[in-house]
Amino acid sequence: MIDLRKHFDYFMKKIPVNIHNNTKSIITTHIAIFIPEKFVINKKMSVEEYHFVICFTTPPRATIRSKEYRFKKGSLICMAPGDDILVHPSNASSPAKYMTICVNKEFMQNIYLQTGGKGNLSFKKLDSTYSYQLLEGIEALIYEILNYEETNPLMIESLENRIVVQLLRDSNSGFNVINNNQKSPQDIVQKSLKYIETYYSSNITVKDICDAVYVSSPYLQKVFLKSVGKTPYQYIMECRHRKAKEMLEITSNSVEGIARQCGFVNGAHFSTAFKQKEGLSPLAYKKSLIRDEI
Repeated sequence: MIDLRKHFDYFMKKIPVNIHNNTKSIITTHIAIFIPEKFVINKKMSVEEYHFVICFTTPPRATIRSKEYRFKKGSLICMAPGDDILVHPSNASSPAKYMTICVNKEFMQNIYLQTGGKGNLSFKKLDSTYSYQLLEGIEALIYEILNYEETNPLMIESLENRIVVQLLRDSNSGFNVINNNQKSPQDIVQKSLKYIETYYSSNITVKDICDAVYVSSPYLQKVFLKSVGKTPYQYIMECRHRKAKEMLEITSNSVEGIARQCGFVNGAHFSTAFKQKEGLSPLAYKKSLIRDEI
């Protein structure tokens, strides 16, 4: 078996031993995925590859490129080679829930150029939003490595390509930008609907949608309500509810797990919203399905 860890050995050496020992890692030729239990606090780290952080919960404050950021749950933090990051201490008592993805810079740059990018890839906006398509791609790669190791290089490379292309899309890297000043209200609504359906699992806001379709909030609210019959926020919650209901019906995931995967603040928020919509709690709904099967 080839030791693929050597490709990202420089990064693992920067992680304190007590954190590294409790970090789950999946490493292929071009991508490394780390799932730690804690943040590396008060230690300035410079990245040598393209570096992405998926925030499943609100992370501590961080300084990147000498500027302080307050990222949120649902953020996709995007850093290029040479960027440095310093995570500040936090008073939060809940455990950290995040994932770090490192991508070989030559591999990332090559795919960036193949997908229409020009020059060297960099990120003007460090704070973006991750999609459920990205999570699905990561889960597929993890499954492949855990079950088949590197016995099928073609499958691994195809999954690497899938993840990198989705990272480029989620990071809004600046290629294939659509000028919505020339788009009709219906086009704007359709693009907004696609954005919600893609990013519902993150902590998206109406402002995020406006930024994605290049319109003001009052205008989006007006055309969206007229076309869809509900506000963007109402549609976001409807989408989350629909997806959560599907998961209750077809998976054995916990209420907390479904809440996190569908964009709710936590299990309590999900349970309250679900009961208001269905008249019973998620657990009660799940039990009713079992009784119906019997």
